[in-house]
Amino acid sequence: MDHKIIETARGIRIGIITGMVLCVMILSSRADESRHHIIGLFEPSRQDDLRECVKTLPEVELANFDYETAEVTFRYDVAKLINGYNPKKPPNAEAITKRLDELLRAASNGTFTLQPPATIPKDKLESVAIRIGILDCKGCRYAAYLAVAKLDGVEWATVDAKTNALQIWIDPAKTKRAALIEALKKARLELPEGE
Repeated sequence: MDHKIIETARGIRIGIITGMVLCVMILSSRADESRHHIIGLFEPSRQDDLRECVKTLPEVELANFDYETAEVTFRYDVAKLINGYNPKKPPNAEAITKRLDELLRAASNGTFTLQPPATIPKDKLESVAIRIGILDCKGCRYAAYLAVAKLDGVEWATVDAKTNALQIWIDPAKTKRAALIEALKKARLELPEGE
């Protein structure tokens, strides 16, 4: 055979092999992302708590974070995230959320948990403010927040330590102010007269 033909064939083979190696490298380093609603972001200081907590999660990064809506986007390699990962039968979104929630709960001693992201636009939600008695410690504020945060129809909530008030965004088709007040009373939180 002609020397130039052999060199050309060798160059084509090297190019194909290099291309295949690059494709494998790109696919293996591919980052997956998923968006979640996070329970536990009840005041601004919890933003730093969340960032520090996520730093301890193996192979998970905080890609995006919106305190105003309590939504986070995590970036990860699903093959490293899911134990026993099988590329022929990749995990569904529910399995990924469950695994991320397990890791986050463990790293935060249960003070952060995940839920599916909100499905209702912010402009369709109703904002409800409820004053609480004295909320002078982080634990008290967290307890007040938790009393309503997981109720059906509550999209997110925050606590203002200066005004001792909960600010709650609700789906008015699913819950009302009276249900929130009832949940706070059931949690034995002190409410001002008239609430």
